[in-house]
Amino acid sequence: MSHSGSSSPQSRWKQVEALLGTKLPELPEVSDTSPLTDTSWVDEYVQQMLKKTMPVNGMLSGLKSKAEIFETHHYVIVKFKLPQPANPIVRARADRVSIEDSPLVKKQNIKLPCLVVPRLSKASYKNGILQIKMRKQKINQTAYDIYVRYL
Repeated sequence: MSHSGSSSPQSRWKQVEALLGTKLPELPEVSDTSPLTDTSWVDEYVQQMLKKTMPVNGMLSGLKSKAEIFETHHYVIVKFKLPQPANPIVRARADRVSIEDSPLVKKQNIKLPCLVVPRLSKASYKNGILQIKMRKQKINQTAYDIYVRYL
């Protein structure tokens, strides 16, 4: 794209649109604040593009967008908002938890921020909220000598 002194910002904007193959938001008028100092229009454009690319109702009945994960010193707590009535099936592994709300909804896998002890996990469901409390695995700080074999 060549830059000539006589081309207006509007014509250069049209060239950028042609290059990208998409319609960009209207360029602010010169009498308005400078597009280089007031970038609020960029945020609006990005928000519009994100809305276009995101699913309308979220994925898997909104389970993905409803997951909240909290960590305490000893526990990882995962909370889900499920439609009522629900009969969730919950399975835990050391590194993830899976939730299946019904046969019509695919299984939702959540990667955990740290390793947990799955057999000590507990889940409760009340007022549309599923809460899973999992004990963190203790990290063994003991150092062990390892025999080195010389070849």
